Formats: sequence, structure tokens, C-alpha cells
Amino acid sequence: MNAGRVARSGGQRYANRCRISSMKTTPIYAPRQNYRGRDARKAAKCDHFNRVAAKVERYLNQEIAKLPDDTIQSFLSYWIAREIGEDSALVHRIVSGIDGGSNGVTVWKGDYDRAIGNVSRPAEATG
Repeated sequence: MNAGRVARSGGQRYANRCRISSMKTTPIYAPRQNYRGRDARKAAKCDHFNRVAAKVERYLNQEIAKLPDDTIQSFLSYWIAREIGEDSALVHRIVSGIDGGSNGVTVWKGDYDRAIGNVSRPAEATG
């Protein structure tokens, strides 16, 4: 019973914690694979994955560097794949490993609270 009461009273803090943990901070690190076996085909596949992961990581960090401080930005997997010229399915696997959602990754740069304050409001809410 108490757990329900705590969840209701601390709901906003819990929601903020969930939002923060679902976004990445800079710099972005893409996961890598390793293969230590003797199969040349599997080793080549692993090397290709790591090359694409490095390209995704470099692209995201360069794009984030261009953003102003205290910003939240989403990057969609298919857009990243198009920009770096790689297979969309592979880029999606890599972006999902970065802690992205099903379509991409959302990052914030700078102070989270100010970044949330800088998010544009819908037209109805602003006037």
C-alpha cells in the first residue's frame, strides 16, 4: 500500500528521472563488437559493424558539437544511415545499442533543466 502512495506523491520526480535516463549526454559512445574466433567471414562482419559504429559515433558527436548549449535534439536512425551512407538496419542496431529508442536517439547538451526550458512549446500554449 505504501509503495502506491510513494509512487503517486513522487510521480513528478520519477517521471523526470525516467526522462533523464532515456536521453544520452555528450559525448556519444557507440557499442562495439568483438570476435576472437578463426572464421574469417565472422571476423569481417564484426569489423564492418565496428567501422559503421565508429561512423555513427563520429557523425553524432560532430552534429551535437554544432548545437548550441542547453539543447535537446533527436536523431532518427534512418536519417543517420542516409547521412553516413550505410545500411539502415545496421545503423538502427547500433543506435539502439547507444540507448536509443525504436526510431533513434535523443540527446541533451549542457544543463538538462535549461534544455527542457528551451524546448519549444506548442502554438496553442504560447499564444
